[in-house]
Parts: sequence; structure tokens; C-alpha cells
Amino acid sequence: MVFCAHCQDDCPYIQDPDNGITCCGMCGKVFDEHIFEVGPTFVKNSSGQSEIAGKIIEGVGSGCSISRERTEAKGRDEIWQIVHGLHVSGGDDIICTAHNFYKLALDNDFTKGRRTSHVAAACLYIACRRGEKPYLLIDFSDHLQISVYVLGGVFLQLCQVLLLGEHPIVQKLVDPSLFIHRFTERLLGKRDNAVSDTALRIVASMKRDWMQTGRKPSGLCGAALYIAALSHGYDYTKADIAAVVHVCEATLFKRLVEFENTDSGSLTIEDFLAKADEETVPNCPAKYGEVLCEHKGAEYFSHGLCEECHYNFTELSGGLEGGADPPAFQRAEKKRHDAAKRAKDSSVVDATLCELHSSDVEHNIMSPGKNCVGKSSTGSSSQTANDFEAPINPEVEVKMVKLILILEIFLILMMWRLTGIFTMRKKHRTKRLSGRK
Repeated sequence: MVFCAHCQDDCPYIQDPDNGITCCGMCGKVFDEHIFEVGPTFVKNSSGQSEIAGKIIEGVGSGCSISRERTEAKGRDEIWQIVHGLHVSGGDDIICTAHNFYKLALDNDFTKGRRTSHVAAACLYIACRRGEKPYLLIDFSDHLQISVYVLGGVFLQLCQVLLLGEHPIVQKLVDPSLFIHRFTERLLGKRDNAVSDTALRIVASMKRDWMQTGRKPSGLCGAALYIAALSHGYDYTKADIAAVVHVCEATLFKRLVEFENTDSGSLTIEDFLAKADEETVPNCPAKYGEVLCEHKGAEYFSHGLCEECHYNFTELSGGLEGGADPPAFQRAEKKRHDAAKRAKDSSVVDATLCELHSSDVEHNIMSPGKNCVGKSSTGSSSQTANDFEAPINPEVEVKMVKLILILEIFLILMMWRLTGIFTMRKKHRTKRLSGRK
């Protein structure tokens, strides 16, 4: 069974050994495409002898070799040690699920060239995400004392090999609410339901304001836990919270600033909790309508969704009431407002220029009459030419003054540079003359 993104379900797959194609048995979508040569290929080894290239693929009924059984047992032991080291709940179920992923990785030769502990940790992380366990990839890297980027690379490569790139295990956003109780207990050293409930409501408010989109869950959990702890009288610094949720203080500060810019960030803790109680979404009764989700045959529940999809959407978004607009909509609205403002400013400038131009024309029309009187009284042709000169526009005059100042500054800089060059040449010449003497 392979997850098909087109069918949105685990479907049987069909392999075509002649063409090397693996496709979905329901819709025909191609999962993998490799062209293999059917005939045997011979290569020469180091001693010059010819031998068949490739390896012998054992059938299902041929059983497993002792080496494979030993490798599988070693992988299971590594998974067991990580589970007990991190106190992952689930017992044998989570171990068996991770071990099945490990065996699939072993079938695809994924363990070659990689440490067993790295592959086992990646398989266990996939199992935790499937079972919605409150564990991040950095928890496994801390336990193994390796870089989180190294373990993240192994995880991404394993998802690519197992064709999990489009599976909901990888594509679905990690819910920050899963980690609140664990982080609270780690910070306080005990369970405190009041702090956890307040932090959960803050996380739900962040979801409604689209703060979860494009951000790691640990940063949101840190900001919610910091606010909840201070509101209940605990005196913890940002450094204490950052050490618990595995983020830096700068990231925690950014999340706090982002939450402060929302509508809920300007409320007191009492007003926030009262508003959160009012925005609790009740169970919607079943009504008649068209089901627009993937479960076409299910009973209509609310907002074009069945009961299961409505519950998943509410858990993911934090509710249907309140909250800000999506970031993409906010960016589009900002661009639209900026364009409207620029158009309005340009229209005002054009109107001002038109008024100035009309006033200049009126002044030029009125000035010849006065200038004619002056001409008859004096009879001077030069005075007439000066009287017909149009007045200078104030904006043009300001630009001319600025241009003159720029030219003066440029000349001063050039004179200063030339003076420095002459001084350096004079010093160099003096040294040469003194050296000759």
C-alpha cells in the first residue's frame, strides 16, 4: 500500500518490471519511474575476471538471511533505547510502527552509508508525527548528541525514498497545542493545568490570527508559555523559556511582538480569557446542505463540511470566530491601498501643476498691457524686452538653488582633492631630493 496524493488514500500499487514503473492501482498515477536493463550485465573486477553486475533479489518465500535479521534486531534496539530515553508514550505500538518504517528503509538500502541510530531516530520521528506525539526533531538530535540539520537531512531523504513527500504525515502542519503540556511540565517541574489551559487558549488565538502559518511550533509554544506563566505569577525570563522550547531569544521576542500586534495582544489576561470563553465554538447541529469536503457520502455537519473535517479544521485553525485576515489577503489589501494612495497623490500633484500653469498664463496675459504703458512712456526697446519676461516658477527656483549648491560642493571637493594630490607630490619630491643629498 502506497499513499496516493490524487486518491488521498493508501492504495495498492502496480509495478511494471519491463518498463520500471510503479503506479497507483486505482487512478494510475506514476510514483516512480526507473528504466532497468532486463538482460544480465558483466563487469570486470580488480583481478580482471568477469562477473555478473548487480545483486541477487530474494523472493518473499525465500526467508531472511542471518545478516538481515541481525540488522533488523539492531535497528529495533536503537528505537527501543530512544523511546525509553525520551520517555515516549505508546509502548510497543510506537516501537512496532517505527520498526516497520525501519524495515522499509532497509528494503530500499537506505541504511547503507548511514548510522543506524540516525535512521532509527528518523523512523521514530515519522511514527511520532503519525501518532501526534509531542516530540520535535530537535529532541531526538539532543538525545543522540548530533546536529538537528544532519538528522533533518536523513528524515527528508527517508521521506523521499518511502514516497511520503505528499503524505499528510509530512504535509500536515504540526499542531503547537500538542507540546504545551510537555513544555509546561518541563518549565515548572510539575503539572499546572491553569498555566497549560491559558497557554492553549493563547495558541488558539495565534491560530486564528494566522501566526501558525510558516512558523515552527516551538516558537509559538514559547511565546504562549511565557505569557501564561507571567499571568499566573511565575517569574521566568525569556532565556528560561528559550532553553525549554529550544529556540533563541530573538525568535521568542519576534513571536511576542507579532502577538502584541494582534487584537488579542492589547487585552488584559482577564479580558482575554473572557473573550476566549465567548468564542468557544459549540457543537453545530446537523443541517441540510451540500458536503464540499472529500467525504461526499458523509452527513452534512456545518460550513459545507462533515463532522470529522469540521473538527479537523477547528483544531487546525483555532476556531471559526474572530481572528485576523490571512497574510496573503493582508498583502493584497496593502498593495491595493498603496496603489490607491499613489493615484490620489499623483492626481493632487497634477491638479496643483495645472493651477500653477493657469496662473502663469493669466499673469503673462495681464502683463503686456502694463508693459505697453511702460513702453510708450520710455520708448526703450530693452525695457520692453525685460517687461515681457515671465516670472520664475517657485519650484523651478528651488531646483536651481539646489543645483547651484551641488555644483559648489562638487567644486570644493575637487579643489580639496587636487590640493591633497599636490601636497603628496610635494612631499614625495622633497623625500627624493633629501635622499639624493
